[in-house]
Amino acid sequence: MPSPPADSLAAAIQLWADHPPAEFTKQQAIDSAVAEATRQALYTIGMRPSPRLSVTKIYLGAYDRLKPIIARRVPANPSQLDTAVAACAMDGIARRLSTAEIADVRKSLSTAAGQKFWEAAGLTDRPLEGCYQAALDLKPVAADYRAAGLRPPTPPKPLKRGTSIVY
Repeated sequence: MPSPPADSLAAAIQLWADHPPAEFTKQQAIDSAVAEATRQALYTIGMRPSPRLSVTKIYLGAYDRLKPIIARRVPANPSQLDTAVAACAMDGIARRLSTAEIADVRKSLSTAAGQKFWEAAGLTDRPLEGCYQAALDLKPVAADYRAAGLRPPTPPKPLKRGTSIVY
């Protein structure tokens, strides 16, 4: 998918800068991104929660060991990521609205009613988790799995010559 027009994206990022999400909302999105990366990492090595309590205990133990290791990739000052996250979160607005329309939105948000609407709508809150996942690149490496006492995923075996993966 092509990127939005640069001037619209710049205007949308400025809109984000004028009306950023609350720090609590950002921190929740970062925590959710770390949790999802941990779930995906465990899924990659074949671990899943189960109706069987013994299996779920093993899964939760692995989750509790791996999550802090993945969380180390979050910078101490997450505001370093604001530009990348803003570009990601505002991408949809930049694609749908022209620079002039974004300027009109900025004017309307300068009123008390506009500010209340922006906060209530939470337009930038929904994509935050995915945007933080992309900005942080939380995929664990083999050493992370080993540090958590887990076996890292094995790469798929190459196909033999003349075989097909279509069944």
